[in-house]
Amino acid sequence: MTADRQRPADLGSDDDEVTESLPARGHEPDAVADPPAPASAPEAPGVVPAAPPALSSPNDPVPPWLRSCAAIAWRLLAVAAAIALTAYVLGYLRIVVLPIIVAVLVSTVLRPPARWLMRHRFSDGAAAATVLLGAIALLVAALTMAGAAVARQVSELAASVEQGIREAGNFLSEPPFNLTDADIDRYIDNAGDQLSDSSGALTGGVVHGAVVAGEVITGLIITLLLLFFFLKDGPGMWRWVVDTFGGRQRRRLDELARRSYSALTGYVRGLVLVGSADAIMIGAGLAILGVPLVFPLMLLTFLGAFVPLIGAFMAGLAAVLIALVDGGVVTALIVLGLVVAVQQVEGHLLYPLIMGRTIHIHPVAVILALAIGGITAGIIGVFISVPILTLAATALTFAREMREAPPVPAPD
Repeated sequence: MTADRQRPADLGSDDDEVTESLPARGHEPDAVADPPAPASAPEAPGVVPAAPPALSSPNDPVPPWLRSCAAIAWRLLAVAAAIALTAYVLGYLRIVVLPIIVAVLVSTVLRPPARWLMRHRFSDGAAAATVLLGAIALLVAALTMAGAAVARQVSELAASVEQGIREAGNFLSEPPFNLTDADIDRYIDNAGDQLSDSSGALTGGVVHGAVVAGEVITGLIITLLLLFFFLKDGPGMWRWVVDTFGGRQRRRLDELARRSYSALTGYVRGLVLVGSADAIMIGAGLAILGVPLVFPLMLLTFLGAFVPLIGAFMAGLAAVLIALVDGGVVTALIVLGLVVAVQQVEGHLLYPLIMGRTIHIHPVAVILALAIGGITAGIIGVFISVPILTLAATALTFAREMREAPPVPAPD
């Protein structure tokens, strides 16, 4: 036993290092040496290694889900504040912003004939001026014809209104109302007194209306000037914007702008076609029924197509009221049925065929956009809400395509 214990000490000097590296028998090693870590692959140049995730303290009283909700909430508040500030600035600068929007929308319709003239030896300025003056002449002619029709038939319509008022008075004098002529006159006098009492408010309204009229005239002049230059120098102006502000993303910015303008072009052209079809169908029905003011109502129907949902409703309501005044309840009900039928044809046939190829927006999104636009900016918001929604949908589609596209290899 003793010899065995002494045997390691009798080993030759060649084994001294091995003997010293072994632990003494009966004693456990203090720690087991870790195996050597594998050599990591060299990092690609220019790649920043990802930072390790931050570990929350176990004593943190705030649960992770509440921390995430708070982070999302303040970011949403920041986005909402930015949107509200942008809307306020745009509303404050409406005399400039609204003409820009109108000029861009109108240019989508007038640019094709301007380009056709440019291809047939017209200079850019001459082509833009010719198309713009032609459009103004066409609009003035339509308004003149509508005004002439109203002036020509207003006497007949006034007689119909007088007859309707007389019939309403006879109806109120019968049971269950049993109103006498004295009662009706008293109500009319009370209405006149209330009207005179509110003369101050009416005067303020007249002043406000004059201010609005001045803004409309100023905006119209700015719109015509912008429209002329958009038709004349539109591509060059956009190239300057891309080269100045595009930076490294100028290609994507240019592609997004082209898609957005194409979507707006399809939207406006679709509205023109849908409005023309609605005006022709409603005008034919009104002419068959003998309702007066056919052409003004056709023009109102055409213009109402540029304000989705609300414009068509207001044009149809005007047609029904005129039919009620001129032809009575039966004629008004027939016109109402005609308007409903035309709206059904528009919603189920014309819009899917004409608008479905250019924009893909669910009707719920259109209704919400109209509601938000009407609440924030009134009739102007209703007018521009759907074009803005079209641009937003185009931008989201483009962003999704860029995100799903395969990465472009870096040049050698």
